Amino acid sequence: MDDRTLAAQLGSLPEGVAALPEAQQEDLAEALRAARRRQARALAKAGDEALRFVPALLRPAVRKAMGL
Repeated sequence: MDDRTLAAQLGSLPEGVAALPEAQQEDLAEALRAARRRQARALAKAGDEALRFVPALLRPAVRKAMGL
C-alpha cells in the first residue's frame, strides 16, 4: 500500500470517509500531509524559539539532549 494514501496515514477509515470518491480521498490525504508538514515546521520553530531562553553556552548541549 502506498504510504501516501489516506488509509495508510489513518489506518481503518471511518464509514463516511471510506464512502468518499477516490479523488476526494486523495484530496483529503494531501490536506492531511500538508497539515502535518505545517505542524512539524511550527514545532521546530517553537523549539528554536524556546532555546533563546537557554544561556548561549548551554544551547549545544540542550540541542543535543533534545535531538535537534
